[in-house]
Amino acid sequence: MATNGESSRIDASELLRRLEEGVKGVMSSEGWRSFLAAQAKFHTYSPGNVLLILAQNSQATRVAGFHTWRDLGRFVQKGEHGIAILAPVFPKREREAEMEVGEDPLASGEGKVAIDSSRVPVRFRVAYVFDVAQTDGNPLPQPPAHELRGESEQARLLLARLSRLAATEGLRLSYEQPEKMPRGAKGYYQPMQSRVVLSSALAPDQRAKTLAHELAHHLLEHGRGREPGRPTEEAEAESTAFVVCAHYGLDTSEYSFGYVAGWSKDDGGPALVKQVSAAVQAVARDMIERMEPEKAQVRSPSPREAMALER
Repeated sequence: MATNGESSRIDASELLRRLEEGVKGVMSSEGWRSFLAAQAKFHTYSPGNVLLILAQNSQATRVAGFHTWRDLGRFVQKGEHGIAILAPVFPKREREAEMEVGEDPLASGEGKVAIDSSRVPVRFRVAYVFDVAQTDGNPLPQPPAHELRGESEQARLLLARLSRLAATEGLRLSYEQPEKMPRGAKGYYQPMQSRVVLSSALAPDQRAKTLAHELAHHLLEHGRGREPGRPTEEAEAESTAFVVCAHYGLDTSEYSFGYVAGWSKDDGGPALVKQVSAAVQAVARDMIERMEPEKAQVRSPSPREAMALER
């Protein structure tokens, strides 16, 4: 693809339309419906119960009650001990509205709240939940974001360019073993430490895509004064990575479509792509031109300047 400023803008717009259609396709798929149906079984714990869970099992990732696991086609392994939490007990006339406390303690605030906060419990009782590692059975439906397994030359060249851009930005790039990554993350950005960390187990295609995503977080100033909210931040970063990777011949749609859908609520995925398009075009163009300065005919506005002009 051409890399001068105006052509980058046109290409980004076309790619974002492709991303929007891809997200729409994911969110109308049977896999997406199965994923949402499974997610609906998990509910958000109170902060106190999160602390109780992690105090008893610091490795917990997905917990639910015995009956919730059974509904999902999984069964608690023989001999496993439950994790004790406190479950509210409501007045008798309200008990029929109670829901089993089988929740995801590490959800990013998007889980369904089990109990209406306006209701007042008369007491609390001890209840038990089990981590997914304590169960066997059917695999849980996953969001349709499939990890990239390729080892393309495009990815290797892009990774080198992205690494140089990270160094120019004063970011330290390091790699960690998968088991040391938080909650199985493929990468993360630490704005206060000026650091990007990637899993060492990623194939080159996924590694390049993930580094582009984390660099986008940095250039979009997420965590450094600009915080539009986690779903928007993730949509901005992943959409930027999709555009930058596509510019260099690396197709990340197998991962990016599902990733953006996963951070969208209900059917709002395509709308979220439109919402972030101005920021994505500005930052993607900035990244491309800085990685190929000899092809930039004029200085592009910084991402902050471009986003201000769009408003």
